[in-house]
Amino acid sequence: MSIITRTATSKEMRTNKNVVKLLTKNKEFDKNMLTVDWPRARKVTNLSYTFLPKEKGVKGYRVRIAGTISELLLPENVNDDIVILYMHGGGFVTGSASAVRAYCSMLAKYTGHRVISAEYRLSPENKFPDAIEDCYNILRVIRKKYPNSKLVLAGESAGGNMSLGLALKAKDRGRKSIAAVIAHSPLVDLTGSLDRTIHEVDDFTVLPGFDVPMKLAYVGDGDPFNPYVSPLYGDYTNFPPVFITCDYNETLFADSMAIYNKCMDAGVPVKMIQMKGTFHAFATMGTRTPETERILVETADFIHGSR
Repeated sequence: MSIITRTATSKEMRTNKNVVKLLTKNKEFDKNMLTVDWPRARKVTNLSYTFLPKEKGVKGYRVRIAGTISELLLPENVNDDIVILYMHGGGFVTGSASAVRAYCSMLAKYTGHRVISAEYRLSPENKFPDAIEDCYNILRVIRKKYPNSKLVLAGESAGGNMSLGLALKAKDRGRKSIAAVIAHSPLVDLTGSLDRTIHEVDDFTVLPGFDVPMKLAYVGDGDPFNPYVSPLYGDYTNFPPVFITCDYNETLFADSMAIYNKCMDAGVPVKMIQMKGTFHAFATMGTRTPETERILVETADFIHGSR
């Protein structure tokens, strides 16, 4: 389809960039990330993000589903043609459904569809495939409860990784109900094979050397070439349409480009928005900046066009 490059100019984006930089200080993903007390760090970051307001007209519920306590965001006059399963980011070691509640409420309002935000097991306490199995089991429950609905898989960063990996897993198991994948700043390679140095990087969240400790935390002694770990190595034949966003100068720009090219080579409908002057996973600001509200509208249009 297309790659669209834009530059952020709003004061709202500058403000949000500074806030996110403050929230991630001393909790960056880098070569020392295994030295962080992640259980403690989770409490601080999750609490900070839960204060972000939900969209008006969207109801939020904690729901027991497939052995997890996840979240349901329900817009007014909900359309059940599609159910969106959202997977939060956080490098597999932090993040939560409540931390992305605000963005998921925006996604619910702008699409008109219910959004189920998955609460999955985190590393390093839990190793692959625990997290993606949690999400796959949630997907199975959704299919049973809404048998006539298509599914959209979405997520940012590590959640973008799992949205792609989960779509590959569903395809491999013959499930044809995935209508689209939305991947914001996805991590697609944990093998160390992808060269992330060939593009100018200016990133305060994902820093050089992150991939080795992240692989140890998430995969342990497992195979990083498993496509459900590193979606770059999956088979994208007959894959659903993919919508990608990334910051032009973030560390994972190379990941976004790699998965874009992978989709193009396989003939998969794919749209990519590269934004300059933002930050890693910026798109989940949603209505809080003019640039991200525009992307939210485009995300809804992409989802509706994929039905």
